[in-house]
Amino acid sequence: MKSSGGKGFVLGAANVFLIAIGIGVMERSSEAAAMVTMYGMIPGVLAGLVLGFIAGYMENHGVVSRVAALVVPAILVVIMLATEFGMDELIVVASIPTVVAALLLERWTRKIVAPPVPVAQIRAS
Repeated sequence: MKSSGGKGFVLGAANVFLIAIGIGVMERSSEAAAMVTMYGMIPGVLAGLVLGFIAGYMENHGVVSRVAALVVPAILVVIMLATEFGMDELIVVASIPTVVAALLLERWTRKIVAPPVPVAQIRAS
């Protein structure tokens, strides 16, 4: 997949599903998982799409600045959604797959620079 926005979209959707599964297991309720999926999918996918474009734009920046630019907004979206729906106690649980998804996005969109090829030298003895 070439598009960094598409990569963010895919990771955003996967992140929402993982959060929904985790919350469903913790709450022992398939209804909780369905609610998280239903209300979290659009914001999660849109956040992933935007973060994908940001990652593509910052492909030449350092790893630390890229990680910060991707993890902080992703966690803010989790906090916003959790407080909006009264699930403050699940922020830490939902943040774990979110941080992993942001780190995967950073790695997946990082520009790989090949190391320079050394010049061979022949020594006559």
